[in-house]
Amino acid sequence: MKLKPLHFLVTILLAAFFVSCKKTVELPVLPQNKIISYKVVNLPDTVIYGAIDEVEKSITVYVPFYYSLAVIDPEISVSDGAAITDKIIPVSVDAPNITYTVKAKDGSTNTYKLKIVQQNIPSLTVRWAFTENLEAYPPLALPAILGNFESRNGAEVQVDLVNQKTNKVVNYVKGSPFSLTPTDNDYVLNNIILPTDIDTGYYKVKVTFQGHTSEITEPLHVVYQQPSLLIPAREVKQGGTISFTAFNSVFVGLKSVSVKVNGKTYSLPVQSYTFTDMTLKIPDDFPVGVYYYTAAYSFEFEGWPVVNRTGALTVTAK
Repeated sequence: MKLKPLHFLVTILLAAFFVSCKKTVELPVLPQNKIISYKVVNLPDTVIYGAIDEVEKSITVYVPFYYSLAVIDPEISVSDGAAITDKIIPVSVDAPNITYTVKAKDGSTNTYKLKIVQQNIPSLTVRWAFTENLEAYPPLALPAILGNFESRNGAEVQVDLVNQKTNKVVNYVKGSPFSLTPTDNDYVLNNIILPTDIDTGYYKVKVTFQGHTSEITEPLHVVYQQPSLLIPAREVKQGGTISFTAFNSVFVGLKSVSVKVNGKTYSLPVQSYTFTDMTLKIPDDFPVGVYYYTAAYSFEFEGWPVVNRTGALTVTAK
C-alpha cells in the first residue's frame, strides 16, 4: 500500500509527457529570394555548377583551363515565385563586380556576388617550332610558336616584341586574332602579324598567358623583303592620279615609277607613298587610249632590283 503514491506520481509525469509531445512548434518561414542553382551551360556535353554560399551571399565558379572559356553563359534557378531583377547575359571570365539580385513575391531581395576562379596552367614554356632562319617580314606573320597552352583560345594570349637595340615594344593585347591548335604534346600559336611600320632589327619575344610570362630563348630578326605589288586595272584622266597597294611586303625607299606604252616610256611622278600605298600622277600629255595588259610598269626601290609589272591601263582626255 505504501507504493501507491509512487505509482500515482509516475502516472502524472507520463501523462504530462504525452501531452507535451502533442504541442506543434512553428518553424521559421524560409526566405523566398534565394538562388537555388547556378550552372554554366555553354560547354559541349557538360555543365559547370557554381558553389552558392548563403553566408557570404556569393557564387563561386571554377573554370578549368582546358575548357578554353572566354565567357560563361549562366543558367540560374531561384526560389518559387522569385525572379532575377536584371537580364541574365553571358559574362567574361575576367569581368569584375558581377552581382545578381533576387526579388521574392513579397518584395524582399537578396544580392549575390559572382566569383570566377580560373584554374590556370601551373607554368608556361614557349619555343620556336623551327629554329632555322628566324626571320619575319612585315606585314607577314611570325614563325610558329610552340607552348604548353593547353587551350584553343588564342584571344587570351598576349605577345610583346621588344627591340633589343632601342627597347621599343610592339604589344599585341588580349583579343588579338591569334590561333592556338593542338599538336602532339604542345599547342601551336600562329597568326601573329607584324605591323607594317615596325622597325627592323632583333627582337625578344615574350608570351603571356593565364598569368604566366615566358620569353623565347632565340631572338627574332625582323627584316624587309623585296617590295612587291599587284597591278589591278586602272582608269584615269590625263593629269589625274592612280594608286597601288603593297602585296605581302612594304614599300620602302621608293625612288621612281614609269610606264611604257606604244614603245615609249613615261615617268609617273610619285605624289605620296606609305608602307602600304603609293599614289602616282599621270602626265598631262599621256596618250589617250586603252592599254589592255600592255602597260609595262617599272618600280624602282632603293637597294632592291627594279620591280617590273604589266597591267591594264585606260587613259581618257582631261
